Amino acid sequence: MAKVGFYKRYLYIIERLQTVPTNFKDLHQHVMKKLENDDLGTNFEYSARTFDRDKKDIADLFGIYIKFNRKDKVYHIDEETEDLSVSRMIEAFSIHQAMKESTKITPSIYLEKRKSSGTHLMNGILYAIQNHLQLSFTHTKFWDMEITERTVKPLAIKESQHRWYLIAWDNNTEMIKNFGFDRITNLRFLDTKFKPMTVNIEEKYQHAFGVETYSEPQKIILEFTWQQGNYIKSFPLHSSQKIMSDSDDKLVIELFLHPTNDIAMELLKYGAEVKIIEPESLRNDIKNRAVEMMKLYE
Repeated sequence: MAKVGFYKRYLYIIERLQTVPTNFKDLHQHVMKKLENDDLGTNFEYSARTFDRDKKDIADLFGIYIKFNRKDKVYHIDEETEDLSVSRMIEAFSIHQAMKESTKITPSIYLEKRKSSGTHLMNGILYAIQNHLQLSFTHTKFWDMEITERTVKPLAIKESQHRWYLIAWDNNTEMIKNFGFDRITNLRFLDTKFKPMTVNIEEKYQHAFGVETYSEPQKIILEFTWQQGNYIKSFPLHSSQKIMSDSDDKLVIELFLHPTNDIAMELLKYGAEVKIIEPESLRNDIKNRAVEMMKLYE
């Protein structure tokens, strides 16, 4: 079977076991049906021995471990080993497969036409991160259109609000900074290498809504109408979200975040569907912005 067949098989196994624990017979039928629909042009029989090899390959490639529940005689994925980036990749694969299959019959999926720019930089920046190569580029700050030349040590890539950011050590300011892909031009790879830097990126941004961290994180309490609360429960604003009370007329949640412009802009989106209970500083910030907004329509 061609390499693409192997990878598809791995992803079909993961996709199935993420959905429901499954015995080998049902898993076998699921994988074979998927592969037949792909019409890869090969005759293939999926045996228990092949599945054993696949489990090892899936663990080596994706860091996902498949375990066997002896009581129920089903296989399942050890959730503690799942990596977010791998989950996103599998999600993208599943969407791609659904789209490909649906277009054979009729167009049934309509994508958002708005998309982020700068994604063509992804491969190059990843290469620089993995090989510890310094980068230089022109950066345009959208807020005041300030244009600067930057030389940085690239550390990571972060997604936020459908935009991509380079997280890097800025040689000029000697600080870790965020640079939006859509604001980077004239990207150049330098011959100068740098020593790997020990920076816990996940820890640095764990309390961020977006990429801004300039304010100390603090408790934020929000009150939503029950209608909007249903959306907030199904798609939490942040991983720190906790439900304080849930009634027939309102939902009250607690977050622990940096109270920055990013979260303020997000809350403004909900209009009269949300009320900031605390902190007072964020409450006043939203109130002042609402007053300024009203002035536009006088």
